[in-house]
Amino acid sequence: MDKLYAEIINSMSEGVIVTLFDGKISFCNEAAAAALSCPREKLIGSSVAKLMSEFEENDAFFELVLDAIYTKEKVSKTVPFFVDDDMKYLRVTTSLMSENGTNSGLVIVISDETDEVQLFISNKRLAKQVIDLMDSFVEVMVTEIEEKSTYNANHTKSMVRYATNYLEYLREKGKLTDFTSEDTHPFLMSIWLHDIGKLLVPPEVLDKPTRLGSGLSDVLHRIEIAKLMLRISLDVDTEERLCELDAAKELILSCNAAGFLDEDKLSQLRNAAKISCLTSDGMSTPLLNDDELEKMTIVRGTLTADERKIVESHVTFTRALLSKMAFHGVYENVPQWAAGHHELLDGSGYPDKLSAESIPWETRLLTIVDVYDALTAEDRPYKPPLPPEKAFAILRDMAAQGKVDSNILESFFNSGAWKRE
Repeated sequence: MDKLYAEIINSMSEGVIVTLFDGKISFCNEAAAAALSCPREKLIGSSVAKLMSEFEENDAFFELVLDAIYTKEKVSKTVPFFVDDDMKYLRVTTSLMSENGTNSGLVIVISDETDEVQLFISNKRLAKQVIDLMDSFVEVMVTEIEEKSTYNANHTKSMVRYATNYLEYLREKGKLTDFTSEDTHPFLMSIWLHDIGKLLVPPEVLDKPTRLGSGLSDVLHRIEIAKLMLRISLDVDTEERLCELDAAKELILSCNAAGFLDEDKLSQLRNAAKISCLTSDGMSTPLLNDDELEKMTIVRGTLTADERKIVESHVTFTRALLSKMAFHGVYENVPQWAAGHHELLDGSGYPDKLSAESIPWETRLLTIVDVYDALTAEDRPYKPPLPPEKAFAILRDMAAQGKVDSNILESFFNSGAWKRE
């Protein structure tokens, strides 16, 4: 090697090794010797294979160099390098050396990147601590929801289980990255957080198991007072009116927790509401006031239109709460995914009535999993669970109406991720 070039290379802070394709080292500067913690005299003239046998703890480094020699390909990789009990990280970059137009060997440049790698590891460790802190925060929030409403916490845990199973199914099929990121933690985080807004929904509405809720006791008390006042009055039609009140009481009790009321039941309730009840001060009042009648004549479920709006507001609360947190990088879409789980592809969802092109794959999946668990959950206070086949029949009907994604739905069904076992 030209003396001037040798002096320049020797003065470099990066290590430089020149090796021919026979694997023997023909040149080595001081920085390379220092990086490998081996005298230059021992390196120059030695073969890489021989050095590898002498430094068994550094197979990763020497294998990298040997692969580059034998394949005659450029490589650039950081590998660990051990010196006694210490470990450092060396960046190895190779390039072909040409002589008279013919490749004759390799130039290997070695850079000590220990500080940079350790900083990267430290940052990764810090990032993991932040993620662990976020997970702990979510666990605290879900626990708080559980204390307010047991079925909501079970609902979230079940959804996470179904989604985890489905994402693993896609991963095994090699299709995961066709739809979402390889890192599924942000999406699962959005499921954990999707109902966080229910913290701000009054529990008497959120967990209302019957039409009248706590108001049933007022109606029953009114009936008992009316019956007592009738007995005191000793009117000729007392027995007939007592029977009428008893029949109305049984009607209210049977309809109060029913999942569905037909028109005949609704008509009976409207007539019963008009029955006159004597109060303790001798006044007369209808058996049911306007608010109670509205609640008792709910056709399906237990919520009035106003109460349903209150429950639906949880997605707005979810978005408001998550907007107070800083989600960056792969987590930046968590608030969007979480707050959109009641949006439907035909624009009939809430709160923003988004159209299909504005609803990402993650939210579409979250919506399907949310509906499936709501239909099959065994711990809802206001309805019995549906078997999976009926739940999927309802979801397929929704898909036929253009409300949920049929492709995701059928893929989810075929995956078996929804099976409780």
